[in-house]
Formats: sequence, C-alpha cells, structure tokens
Amino acid sequence: MYFMFIALIFSTSCSRPDNSFRNRFRWLSGKWEGKLGETLMVEQWKWNKSRFEGHAFSIMNGDTVDSELLFLESYGNKAGYTVVVNGEGPFTFALTKESAEEYEFMNPDHDFPSLIRYTVKSDTALSIDLFPKDNSSLPSLSYTLKRTVR
Repeated sequence: MYFMFIALIFSTSCSRPDNSFRNRFRWLSGKWEGKLGETLMVEQWKWNKSRFEGHAFSIMNGDTVDSELLFLESYGNKAGYTVVVNGEGPFTFALTKESAEEYEFMNPDHDFPSLIRYTVKSDTALSIDLFPKDNSSLPSLSYTLKRTVR
C-alpha cells in the first residue's frame, strides 16, 4: 500500500503540463524589428512558465518614444493579449479571430487600438495592424516586422 501511494504521488507530480497554448503561439517567440516611416518598431517575445511575455518599443531619432509590456496568456479556453503602455494600463484584448496565419484581438472599450491583428507572413515575417473604434476619426496603423533573433 505504501509503495502504491508513493507511485501515485510520483506519477501525478511528474505528469507533463498541457503545452497546447504554448504550441499554438510559439511562432511569436523571438525578436522582431521593422519600420513605420522613420520609426524603428521592435517586439521581443519569450515563453515564461505559463504565458508569453513581450516588450515592444519604438525608436525615433535614437530616442525610445514608446515602451510597452505585452502579455499573451490563456484564460481557460480563451486567449488574452494584455498591454501596459508607458506605465498605463493594463489593457486587455480578447482573441476574437484565429487561423493559421491571422490572429485578431479586440477590446471594444479601448479607443486606439480597438483591434490588433497579427498576420504571420512566413517563419521570419509578420505584419501588425492596429485599428481604432469604428466611429473614431483616428487612422489605422500597419507595419511589417522581420524576425532578427529566434
């Protein structure tokens, strides 16, 4: 009986974690860089225990003009994308559309962006589109990033 108890504890403590969420968004890992006009856009993502953590920043004329902390995590069977922009937030966007190439995150209460779309172009390229609320006069932004570090 004692050995069965020890075997049961050992087998449950050594069980493999569910990596489906990690595998679903593994394409995001690494360092990505691109240009939006004259501004250098950078995103760095890595897996940390139970979620992806990222840092995005933009550099214009050698100065960092924006800095964002990014988090992509699972909330049960749904994914959420959370952003802290220049110390403000957090702002969370729900995954509303997903395919092998396209991922859309929406927060209808947020003016800009209200919708964030990642489109995987290849293993080394992705595009990001930022859209305002439908009734906003703010323009949308689009840019392409290339993976510089895996």
